[in-house]
Amino acid sequence: MLSNFTAQFAHPQGALGRFVGTIMALKNQERNLWAISLLNLQRRDHVLEIGFGPGWAIQQIAARTTPGFVTGVDPSEVMVAQASARNAAAIRAGRVKLHHGPNAPLPYAEAHFDKVLAVNSMQFWPEALAGLQEVRRVTKPGGLVVIAIQPMWVKTGDEARLVGDELFAQLTKAGFQQVRLETLPLKPLVLSGIGVT
Repeated sequence: MLSNFTAQFAHPQGALGRFVGTIMALKNQERNLWAISLLNLQRRDHVLEIGFGPGWAIQQIAARTTPGFVTGVDPSEVMVAQASARNAAAIRAGRVKLHHGPNAPLPYAEAHFDKVLAVNSMQFWPEALAGLQEVRRVTKPGGLVVIAIQPMWVKTGDEARLVGDELFAQLTKAGFQQVRLETLPLKPLVLSGIGVT
């Protein structure tokens, strides 16, 4: 039963998935706000979030980017429903649009977004490098990408830093420039890989 509960964080489904979405909306606020701060949002930015879960970060980004536009993609129908309810007013106003689907291929045109965010979703992508290449494809030249991961599976700070090193290497291999790593000192560490297209 515990493994079923844990699996819900990768792909929430059914009543248990709705409960997990509520937990994520409450428990992930600090790391989401930190990752959003790294985006250096501007009012007119067009922003994509990959793996938006219950839509809490989408809501925060939309509040900071009036009259910009925020969209997202998530593989869980349960999370799309929960995020749509949370962002209903912004969706009705045409400022937020949410899609159900995988992280790759992304259903967006090339060079479409100013900023792209993914928090605690990349570790569930079937192919990390292919996913990052898709992110690069849909981001405008000079756009900013923030990929945040809190590796709950690690036991030590050294293991967390190895996850950060791998994230840095993947962003570099995918063709991002000015790649850097930032950390938020929670337990375990939250690691953000930041790159420019």
